[in-house]
Amino acid sequence: MDISNSSPYPEFTITIHVPLPGIARMEMNMNATSRRPSFPILLLASLLLLPCGVIAQGISPSSPAALGESVVSVVEIGVVAASNYDVTITVLETLRGAAALDKLKAANPALAPAKEGYEYLLARVRFELRPRAVSDKGVFDLAGSPFQWVANAADLRAYESIAVTPPEPALQGPVKAGETKEGWAAFAVEKQETNPVLTFDPAAGGATGRGNILFFKLY
Repeated sequence: MDISNSSPYPEFTITIHVPLPGIARMEMNMNATSRRPSFPILLLASLLLLPCGVIAQGISPSSPAALGESVVSVVEIGVVAASNYDVTITVLETLRGAAALDKLKAANPALAPAKEGYEYLLARVRFELRPRAVSDKGVFDLAGSPFQWVANAADLRAYESIAVTPPEPALQGPVKAGETKEGWAAFAVEKQETNPVLTFDPAAGGATGRGNILFFKLY
């Protein structure tokens, strides 16, 4: 699939490849005089996958990524001189119920059980931030907002965030371009919910990043 713009802007081509089932990969092929593609162009390219019947895991609420499956996306970081960065996110492991409570109590022995009808759920996540140019020095603030990582019911009803101390290492703090951070995030979900879904919104709460909302299985 190719998209070419016309004068007066430099010509460029967006090529979308799907090398493996469930993984969509976008590549920008641009001539030497063209400018860096803007985030809206990247977003448009990803949306063009839908009419082709190609829906990568993790970019749609109907196809959340499975445990251990990496989702590659793009975030835009910066206010005045914004740049696009590649992010790769993987939910590596989840703990729920008694196992989650035990791990949380190791960090805070005084922790009370979740409220009636709910239980704790922990997710261990790996977050990778890769620049597209040597000059890109952006920093992404992980968990800078309680709405950045949210546990949802299968029907995408968002569960309230909880004020608990996650196990170490926690999934929070600044991530510099070129770095990878891995850590735990804590949630509380209904005991009867069998298929909870984690959403990642890079733009939540006025964060420095902007990009697509991603979806991951928590089961």
